[in-house]
Amino acid sequence: MHDPAEPLIRRALRRRPPPRLGPAFAEEVLRRLVADQQRAVPRGRAAARRGLAVATWLLAGVASVAVLAHVEWSTGPRALAWGLALVAVPLAYSATLWPGRFLALLALCGGPLPGGASEQPPGARTR
Repeated sequence: MHDPAEPLIRRALRRRPPPRLGPAFAEEVLRRLVADQQRAVPRGRAAARRGLAVATWLLAGVASVAVLAHVEWSTGPRALAWGLALVAVPLAYSATLWPGRFLALLALCGGPLPGGASEQPPGARTR
């Protein structure tokens, strides 16, 4: 069966030198991929995407504030909702921009998991 994309794939592979197998093969392939991606997306488009992401998150934040401003609650829950909204929007935005740093912050601030560690290994029997 003839694949219509085969000539395109063969031409693309002919333009690249064959990879050399060695101890740093994986790093070399990843470096090439990053370089190709940086060349493929012009800086103007990347900035436009970033701007669109910022505008989207700001719009979501403004909509959240508008909804919270029109809800009639007592003072305690209203203050709590405002505080959560003012913390959640920047945290959600930073989580999308820097997921590794956000997970590190979450691990640092999260504390131990409920339940604690057990004294016995998982496969041990109790009598």
